[in-house]
Amino acid sequence: MAQAKLFSWDALEARSDLDRLRLVIDHLPDERIVQYLEVMRGHGRDDFPVRAMWNALLAGIVFQHPSPESL
Repeated sequence: MAQAKLFSWDALEARSDLDRLRLVIDHLPDERIVQYLEVMRGHGRDDFPVRAMWNALLAGIVFQHPSPESL
C-alpha cells in the first residue's frame, strides 16, 4: 500500500503563484512584525500602508522577483 507523503513539494509546486502567495500570507505569523513596522513609521508619510508594502515584499519573494524594483 502506498503511503502519502506528509509534506509533498510537488503538490505545492503544482499550485498557481497566487495560491502560493495566499498560503504564505495566511500562515505566516507576521502580525507582530507589521505592528512594529507601523510603530517605527510613527507619524511620518503614509503614502503606502505598511501592510500593503509588507505583502508586496512577500509577493516578490514568492514570485521570485530579482529585486524590489521588478515588482
